[in-house]
Amino acid sequence: MNSRRLRRRFESARLSLFGTCRRCAWQRRLWHILTLGCLLISQAGLAYESRGARTCVGWQQYRQDERAGYPLNSETYQTWLIGYLSGLVAGSGMDFLAGTDNELVFQMMDAYCSANPLMNLASAGTYVARDLMQRKGIVNRGTLP
Repeated sequence: MNSRRLRRRFESARLSLFGTCRRCAWQRRLWHILTLGCLLISQAGLAYESRGARTCVGWQQYRQDERAGYPLNSETYQTWLIGYLSGLVAGSGMDFLAGTDNELVFQMMDAYCSANPLMNLASAGTYVARDLMQRKGIVNRGTLP
């Protein structure tokens, strides 16, 4: 094989390996645009809508039922709240529930719901989460809605 042929083979291999041809430059641009688009879409996905969340009126009613000796419905709401807060801990990476008794969380929810009876439970739960963060000195960097 002569040196000219070897040089061409090397040049074509270098172009395909390092992507310096025009076609490869176009592919790189497309890849960057797609990557940027995916990042923007994932950031837009941070906003959420809570569906099926009841209002604080239901929370208050079932807490009263619990005090009267009918705990089943109240336990459903309480389990939902602890699950919601646990999801916020997992999603935010800030463990504001560590060392917190469930009864304290329920009392905080009682206080918030008595002041805001028409608020939905997801918003009330987020308020409780932020209040717990503030009490524990955890900085909320906008990770919660």
